[in-house]
Amino acid sequence: MALPGWAAKRVTVAQLEQALTAASAAHKPDLEIVRLISEMELSERLTRATLDRLHEKLSLDPQAELALKLLADQSEFLQPPASEFAATAAPDDATQQRMLEAARSYVAQSLVRLPNFLANRITNRYDDSPVALKKDAWPVRAGLHLVDTSSRETSIREEQENQPAAGGGAVWYKQTGLITRGEFGSTLGMVLGDTASGKLSWSHWEETEAGPLAVFQYSVPKSASHFEVIGSHLPPPPTLEGAATPSVGNRGIAGIRIQPGAVGSNKAEITRNRPGYHGYLWLDPASGTILRITIQADPKDITAFTRADILVQYDQVQIGDKQFTCPVRSLALSSAASDARSAGGDDPTMWLNETRFASYHRFASTTRILTDSAAPQ
Repeated sequence: MALPGWAAKRVTVAQLEQALTAASAAHKPDLEIVRLISEMELSERLTRATLDRLHEKLSLDPQAELALKLLADQSEFLQPPASEFAATAAPDDATQQRMLEAARSYVAQSLVRLPNFLANRITNRYDDSPVALKKDAWPVRAGLHLVDTSSRETSIREEQENQPAAGGGAVWYKQTGLITRGEFGSTLGMVLGDTASGKLSWSHWEETEAGPLAVFQYSVPKSASHFEVIGSHLPPPPTLEGAATPSVGNRGIAGIRIQPGAVGSNKAEITRNRPGYHGYLWLDPASGTILRITIQADPKDITAFTRADILVQYDQVQIGDKQFTCPVRSLALSSAASDARSAGGDDPTMWLNETRFASYHRFASTTRILTDSAAPQ
């Protein structure tokens, strides 16, 4: 059941659906369907709506469902099939500028004024290290698989103040994979600030569950970048964490922090750089609210890694008697160039972390003044 990485076949979403439908109709064994999915690489984004439809249409076992979900996660940074673009003409230049100004106003005013909400930050970490597909079987490389899950409470104030918590340092060293931070505003502020010295232009309309969204594409050169990557080059493989510095005005530094593989090791070579990056913004055309953002580091500007990508999704969250736009999900996808150690040993060459924000709540109190005209209750 070894699934070599070089065997990946690039397919469209329609071709994926055809292959899975045929395999399901032929009653292929579950592991064979998992292998089929793992050997594919999508050339288009497998959107949530299409993924839900495939789950309803096909009777997949949990392993196959996970493999399909991970394939969808890896495609999140691609464009969807052309059939999912909204059939609407591009807005004129003046309308585009109004949308972008509304987005800047939203980031500068609405996000920074959010109450200090608390939420559970639940992270599932995946990598492609060798794994046994059957009990007592020899570990083989079978693509991305779940490594572990962690959960902790986080708050908006924690990010905005960016306190290097004394108790949190050890936690970051223990975690493996790529953990994003900056979802509550500093990442958006960084992108909109950096694009003042980069490029920001219209891309397309896209149909979503929230209705048609205006999609803009952007790119930021290395000279204007505040996206920071801190890396370690010597084995054991590095531990990665997200990093966000205190904002300067409405612009902060968000990024990926790669900690040395061994705590206290003085042999690792540490590098710091700010690569150029690019991505897309999905806006509510009426309000300018940003509902989705991607950040992809330019590979030529990052050391040791061939890919460092971040996705953040926002949605309406009911908190008390009001609704607020808050982050609900983020993805962090990174890959490293394989060497003799990683190709033949236990070291992963790809990491994917999915973070969900759930159970939003806030501490609050209410008071009521009672006059002496009524009997005490």
